[in-house]
Amino acid sequence: MRRTTAVTALAVAGLLATGLVGTAEAARTTVTGTVTTDAGAPVAGVKVSIKVGSRRAVTTTTNASGAFSANVRTGNAKIALASPGAPVANLPQSWSVKRIATSISNNQVLKFSLPPTSNVAVTVRRAMSTAPIPGAAITQCLASTSSADRYAVLAGATKVAPRQNFTGAVTDADGQVTLTSFKDSTLGRLCAGFVQTDGGATTTYAARGPIKDATADVAMNIYAPVVVPQDGIVQDSTTSGVEGMKVALRSAGGQVDSVSTPTTSTGDFLTEVAPGSVFARFSSRSLSGTTAPPVNVPRSFKATIDGSADGLTPWVVQLPETVTLTVEVLNADGSPVKNAVIRPASAGALDAANPGTLVAGQPDAQISQLIYGDALSDGVGLTSARLFPDTSLGAFKVTKNVGGGKTRSTVVAAGTVLTSSTQITVVLPPA
Repeated sequence: MRRTTAVTALAVAGLLATGLVGTAEAARTTVTGTVTTDAGAPVAGVKVSIKVGSRRAVTTTTNASGAFSANVRTGNAKIALASPGAPVANLPQSWSVKRIATSISNNQVLKFSLPPTSNVAVTVRRAMSTAPIPGAAITQCLASTSSADRYAVLAGATKVAPRQNFTGAVTDADGQVTLTSFKDSTLGRLCAGFVQTDGGATTTYAARGPIKDATADVAMNIYAPVVVPQDGIVQDSTTSGVEGMKVALRSAGGQVDSVSTPTTSTGDFLTEVAPGSVFARFSSRSLSGTTAPPVNVPRSFKATIDGSADGLTPWVVQLPETVTLTVEVLNADGSPVKNAVIRPASAGALDAANPGTLVAGQPDAQISQLIYGDALSDGVGLTSARLFPDTSLGAFKVTKNVGGGKTRSTVVAAGTVLTSSTQITVVLPPA
């Protein structure tokens, strides 16, 4: 009897080990199917990804007849379709449909019908003229893809929102290109990128189109303002040119944005912008990590100005005179702390400094700065930061690295008056 019981136990153990007792593993099956356009034309080269439950997705590709097959487990599945590498006629430049929910059963046949499409005729022109812009590259303005209206791609499945991308379309000699779009009542903004060379400067621009209802064929004009070369200089308070500043001029309305251009060793810059009202930004944030901080300007700041550009009058931007914030860093017993540094209270936190007249005749300016120390504290616990004057300096942090990922730090609350060079004392807590 004991021998029979032992044999039975061994047999059950063997069955458990092979999965024949307990929870049975889902059966495998061959899934076949097709991917066609809304009009029924087969689409070759479509990447079909089938993910059953938590298992790894199985991927296959449609053939010239739009057909595919894959060996997968049965059960609830999520399926994704992705466009071929090269654009297909009568479909968007590139597209994808994700999270198509269905249930896979034995010898399942899946028939995917892509959403209906419409045509978007895009013309890129110069503003206030009929001059076309050939060779303008079309992209999505704010994101790499646009979500089209929801559509039932698979019979019996819930509607999903296809994603589409028009990157790669380029205007012809007449400044025109026709895009194929899945029907979309809020087609994302399109940008037309083009290069303008004038006055010795070559700049890439992006003209923005409007949001359109593309549930039917639609025409879209993207207007790019005429641009002029605009030069200028950025100086410190001593009229010395400031090298390495990032300069970005943007025309009013934001139809054309110039790329950032750096100032030269003499503080000069040259870019292009639409004439008229201009929003200008001068930034030195890239200097915040330098080992040799710039002379007579804060290590990291930005200045914004509402001004005007005519292509004839150079911009002369003169930064305010700076003052020095000196911090004495002590231990609780009054002894100095060496190698402490001034840092922003939170990562990248810019503090609004007192406004200054940066450009003659343009009083509306804003300056913000990153409170960033120029050096580690020395043997007597002194460290400093060069800043623009401020009647209510923002909060900042004094930190000492003690190794092992640990620091000693304290936050100096906002409100320090810094209208002239000032020294304050802080006491670091123990590690």
